[in-house]
This record gives sequence, C-alpha cells and structure tokens, in this order.
Amino acid sequence: MRRSIPLDGPDWTTKGYLGLEGALGAARRGDGGGPGWLPATVPGSVVHDLWRAGEVPHPYVERNSLAIEWVAERAWLYRRRLSLPEAAPADGARAWLHFDGVDFGAQVFLDGEPLGRHEGMFTPFEFEVGDRLRAGAEHELAVVVEPAPETEPQTGRTSRVRIHKSRMSYGWDFCPRMIHQGIWQPVSLELRGQVRIADAWARPRLSADHRSARVTIQVELDLAAPDRVALSAQLNGESAAESLELAGGRQTALLELEVSDPPLWWPNGHGPSPVGRVVVRATGADAVTDERSVPIGFRTVELAPNEGGDAAARPYTFVVNGRRIYTKGWNWVPHDVLHGVPRPDRIEHLTGLLAHANVNLVRVWGGGLIETPAFYDACDRRGIMVWQEFIQSSSGIEDTPSADPAFVELMAREAEQIVPLRRNHPSLVLWCGGNELQDDAGPLDDERSPVLAALHEVVRRLDGDRAWLPTSPTGRVYHNRLDGIERDPDGLHDVHGPWEHQGLAAQYDLYNRGTSLLNSEFGVEGMTNRRTHEALLPNPAQRWPAGLDSPAYRHLGDWWNNLPLLQEAFRGRLDDLETVRRASQRLQADGLRYAVEANRRRWPRNSGSLPWQFNEPYPFAWSTCAVDHHGDPKPAYFAVRRAYAPVAVTARFDRALLDGADHLDADVWAWTELEPINGVATARIVDPAGTELASRSWPVTVAPERPVLAGRFEARFDGSPPGMFLLDLALMDVAGTTRVTGRYLFGGGPDLAPLLDLAPAQLDAEVKRDGDRWLIRLEHRDGPAAIGVTIEDDRPIGDPGWAEVEDSGFDVLPGEDAEVAVTWRDAPATGRRLRVSAWNVDAVALE
Repeated sequence: MRRSIPLDGPDWTTKGYLGLEGALGAARRGDGGGPGWLPATVPGSVVHDLWRAGEVPHPYVERNSLAIEWVAERAWLYRRRLSLPEAAPADGARAWLHFDGVDFGAQVFLDGEPLGRHEGMFTPFEFEVGDRLRAGAEHELAVVVEPAPETEPQTGRTSRVRIHKSRMSYGWDFCPRMIHQGIWQPVSLELRGQVRIADAWARPRLSADHRSARVTIQVELDLAAPDRVALSAQLNGESAAESLELAGGRQTALLELEVSDPPLWWPNGHGPSPVGRVVVRATGADAVTDERSVPIGFRTVELAPNEGGDAAARPYTFVVNGRRIYTKGWNWVPHDVLHGVPRPDRIEHLTGLLAHANVNLVRVWGGGLIETPAFYDACDRRGIMVWQEFIQSSSGIEDTPSADPAFVELMAREAEQIVPLRRNHPSLVLWCGGNELQDDAGPLDDERSPVLAALHEVVRRLDGDRAWLPTSPTGRVYHNRLDGIERDPDGLHDVHGPWEHQGLAAQYDLYNRGTSLLNSEFGVEGMTNRRTHEALLPNPAQRWPAGLDSPAYRHLGDWWNNLPLLQEAFRGRLDDLETVRRASQRLQADGLRYAVEANRRRWPRNSGSLPWQFNEPYPFAWSTCAVDHHGDPKPAYFAVRRAYAPVAVTARFDRALLDGADHLDADVWAWTELEPINGVATARIVDPAGTELASRSWPVTVAPERPVLAGRFEARFDGSPPGMFLLDLALMDVAGTTRVTGRYLFGGGPDLAPLLDLAPAQLDAEVKRDGDRWLIRLEHRDGPAAIGVTIEDDRPIGDPGWAEVEDSGFDVLPGEDAEVAVTWRDAPATGRRLRVSAWNVDAVALE
C-alpha cells in the first residue's frame, strides 16, 4: 500500500530575513545554526509563531495589531529535519513532497537544492523527490515564505487586485491589518508505486423517484510508465472493478456503481444528512496499491424562479430533492485572522452553533477563504449547504475586478485546481464569482466581466451540476433602501444592506416595505460580549467611556460603534459600560430578528435571508457578528434562531414605540415548514407586572407552502400606556398544545428609557448537573418581568472549550419559569461557571 508521512507539527523552526535573497541564501546553505531561530508549527501562521515565541505582543489585545504590521514585509525561512530510516522508498519507487497550501509565495529546498517555487494560497503543489531520498539518511527540508504581496485593503480599488488571496487581513471593517503569511495547510511526504490516484470524483445521479442512483466515478491516474492497472471502487457494500491497459502519464478512467434506495441528504431541519465514502483503489504491476476516499451525498439541488418575482430576475429559490426550501442562512467569514493555525474544535463548535440556530446555508464571503476540508466535512455532516465565493470583493472606492488577461488567466488556472478539491462535498450547492462586484452600470455578470466569465467556464466544465452566481448582489437595485424600493420595487432581486440599525421606527419601516427576492447580506451592529471585551481591553480604564474619542475603540470597530444611536434610543441616559452593552445587544437582537421575520413573511416571493455576519476573525469591541471571536453567541444569535424556527408566530408592526399613540396595531402571522397545523393564534399585551391589558385570538390553519396572516390585533389602552410593555404571541394546535410562542418589547413613549427604571426582579436559579449537561431552571419569584435574561460562560478567556447554551436573551414574566440546557463542549470538568443576569437582575454565578 502507499504511505503518507505527515510533516506537520512542532518540529519546525523559523527565522525572519529583511530581504528575500538573504532567506534564499540561508536555505541554499542549510544554515540552521546561529541565533534568531524560533520554534514554529506547521500548519500555522508566522504571526502566531512569533507570538508564541514572545517576539510580538498578544495580537488579540488592545491595539497590539499595530505592532505586528512589519511582519508581512519580511521573508520567513521555515526548516525541519526529515529522517527516513524505515520509510524511505526503495530504488525506483516514487515520492512527492506535497503542500496543501502556503500563503502566499514559497520556494522549497531539499538539502540545500532548490525544488521550485509556488505562488497562490488556495492551490496545492508538490515536487517529486524519490531520487533524492535515501534510507537511513537525514535530510533538511527548507521553505522560504516570501514577503506578503501588496494588494488592496477594504478602502481601495478592486481593479488593482492581481492576486487570489484573502483580502480581509489587509484591513477590513471587522478585522485590523494583520496580513497572513505561513505554511497554512498540511505538508506530507507521499510514497507511491508506479500508479498514483491524482483525483477521484464521485458524481451521483438520482432517479426521478429517488429510489435508485447511478454513481459515476471519474478517476485521474498518474502512471510512471505504461502499465496494467486494476481499478476498483466501493460504497456501502456496492463495488465496481475494471482492469485497464494504460499509457504512461496522466490518464482518466471511469467506473460506475448502481445504488438502490440511496439515503437522501437533506439540508438541516428537513431530514437527515447522511454522508457516505467512496473508496477508490488502483494497483499496478508492481503490486503497490494507491487509495483515495471521497465523501458522497445523494441529493438533487437546483435554483428555481421566485414566485411572483420579476420575470427578468435570476432564480433564487433552492429546490432540494424536489422540495422548495426557504434559505435560512448566515454569512461566514474566516474563523480567525490567523487562519493557518489549525482549530478543528472551533470549526466544530461554530458549525454546531449554525445547526442549532436552524441554519441550512452559509455564504462563504468573497473577502475571506476558499474554505478548508475541515469546514466542508462539518457542513456535510450537519446538512448546512455552502455558497462558496471565489476570493474577490468590493472595495471602498471602486468595485470592478481587473480585465487584465494575465489576471483572468491566473484566476481560471487557480479555479481549475480549487473546484475539484471541493466538488465531492454534498454541502456545496453554489459557486459565486465574488462579493459585491459592480461597475457604474450595476452588479456585474459574465457578459460584462472577463474574469467572471472565465470562472464560470471552469465551474461549468469541472462541476457543472452546481449552481452559479456571478456575484452577490445581482439585479437592477444593489442596496436594500427605501429610495430603491420606491424607484423600482421589482428591481430588488438579490440585495445587500443595510448593515446598521436604522432606528426604532425606520428599522421596521424598511423591512415592512421590502420587495427583495433574496437578502444575501444585511446586518445590525452591536457591542461584544462581556468576557471577550474584558480580555480585549484588560485595563478597565480603557473600557469606559466607550465612544470614538477613545483610540482603543477607534481601532477596534469604529465603523460599528453606534453609541449616538443608543443614547438617542435611551434618552441619553446610558452612563456605564454594562448598560451600553445591554442596550446595544438588545437593539442588535431585536433589529436583526425583525428583518428576518419580515423577509420570511414574504415567502415564497422572498426565498432567503443571510444576515451579516455569523462569526468574526478578530475580537472587535463593536461589530455586526452574532458569535464573538471566542465562540460565545450574542443575544442576536438566539433572536435569529427563534426567527428561523421551523414553526413560528410573529408580529408585523410599524415601530418599537407608541410615541404618542394610544394603541398598538400589529398583524399576527404564522408559518410551518414541514407539517400543517390547525389551531388558534393568540395575542395579548402585558405590562412588566404581568397584568394583561388586551388580548385577542383567531382560528388558523397553517400549511408549509406559505405564511398565513392569522389576524390583526388592535390593542387600545385605557389612559396612558405603560412606559414599556410586551406583546405576547402563541400558536396552539387543536389539542390545545402550545407549538410556539413569540414576544416583543415596546416602549410606551418616545424611547426605551423606561427599561432603565425597572424595579429589580428576583429570579431563583436551580442547576441539575448530569456530566457535561447542565439543566438550569429559572423561576420568577418577585418584582416585575426580568428583561433580557442572559446565560453566559463565565470562565476566563483562554480556558478550553465552550458552554453551549440552548437559549439566552429572553424575558421572564411574573409567574413564569424557564428551563435552559447548557452543554459543556471540550471543557474541563473543573472550573465550569456560568453567569446569569438581566437588565433588572443582578448577576449570579452558577458553579
């Protein structure tokens, strides 16, 4: 059998050089002695190695990223010893040094002899070295990571970009300038016989009734010389085999498997997502067998036109296995600015949060990464569809990619390697040319952009079953704004924006009047979580005041610091950090939830919502993320999770305030995704003391095809309305079982300042512990409603693992109780601690 010897791990050292020639000279000399060598890890990132060695300050604290900007200007020589006492190939055998990815340019040496140069972070490369290795000998592998190339930060011009590299780390609104370099993907020594499997593509085709499937397996073979090859493939007990006489070099062979009753792969929430493995084996005359295993999932995916949409619009409705599915999505950015450092536990945690939030699709944003196998494997298992963009993005000044033939050829050449590495994954459903690419005439398409046409041609040729979008957004109107809606209501196809809370009236007006077919990027800003904030700014004096007069806050999210809006919403009475945090996170959660619900009420004309953004690569103090850099969800995460529930009851209203009105008008809507519900929808107004002020109910029948307007609730107040109140909704079936509830907070006057005057509430907390699972029971004992109850991991940042909280950011009325499950994931059994608090409940630690 073939052998693969990993060269990953901590057995590397690195040293920086002011000039590239100095690094190349040292690599040729095998210069491993002398001072300046630092321990290094592969895969990894240069900055991370320097930080661990104490050469640079903590990159995730205060403004320390400013002290790291010099790193990308240097060349970095990585080296390690390579000893093969047992694994060296025999005479005539074949061996390759294989690199899955180096960011960005690299030159490789073995025993001081140059093997070659590679450029491009998303494309693997290798060098055949069988004739250079000797059993029992010790070799030195050296890799010169070149200085990072120049390209455009966010405030720049897209037409100047000439490389295919993550732009985010050059400076973005949610990431400081911390340019990534390093051997960021695995390295291995691959030992093979005369026949090698270079690629395998298992392409399933389902029958019309989904009761059988034919799997065509395209195998690309690399032969040292003409040979007879025994080729076979297995899948769940099914097998196919063939003996072939093949010429030397690269050859393509086909095998077919017939599968009865294939298990269908469904998006999250619509059924199971089984992933199989197709194992392909090839044996040559030398009896050495090579093997390749690739994932497979049985499903059909197509895009269908949106019902009632503009006839000129592209199709945006995903149809999976014949079922039309509302896209419940998020925008995904790299899990870390130092993305080369392997963090499989974080990928598992974050994709687990996606699944828990009822998400069925993520858009991998075009300023970040062609995502990694670990990410795709996790999405395969969890039924999370992936919209993968090539790494092209808008810029602050101009958004048109270059038409330079050399750049177009580069992007097409890289796509020819990128696409085959991901096309086996069932989660991948869409390729997109990039983010927000446009010219003066609007969003670009294949006809007006040579690079988009070239990328589409590669996708069509190498992965023709996948959907394609040239860019996002697409359509006549780019931004989701009232002026665009009024000017061309049918022209909002796939739209972006806004990314800021519009205000306590305008936020609701905008989304109530929406006409888009797809909202693939929009957001609301908010302050980060408490423990992340304290680790980011360990000096309390830097945390307050929290406005843009502070250099720290200007550096750590100045685009998203919305303190003026918060003060307006709370009558200028926010005078401490914790209250600002609660106010900011409340507006983010309520604003984002309402936007998603408003879009879902327009299904099937609107076919999807993808808020910006799910995660963040760097711990900013203010940003639009729903899950902070350390993996802790903000209240916005849980608010969107509720909006994405498979069964929901929601309200449409004009504003979050009465502001002089003596009544509240709200339309009550309900929907279900998988099964019809016959029953009753109810609505009631309650004040903070739990007193019911008005109520109404309606019989309702809800089917999966479309949302249903249950009724209009006109709630009038006798005398002056309370300073704040809650709208409570419920959907019950005919048996009287409550299927789902909904709750909204309103200000009875011109703002939300009455929240600051709430009397204290008493919540009793009881914890039942069962290994890694804690069940927290909260019982309201005294006082008014507990508003904005949050349950948070209260351990120091840096402690491993996470407290995965089932729900947070909810309200508890007098007489109510709540049960919330918490799962400790990858966290030591000792030191576990949670923090429970609310607007009007002092923090309680649960240990």
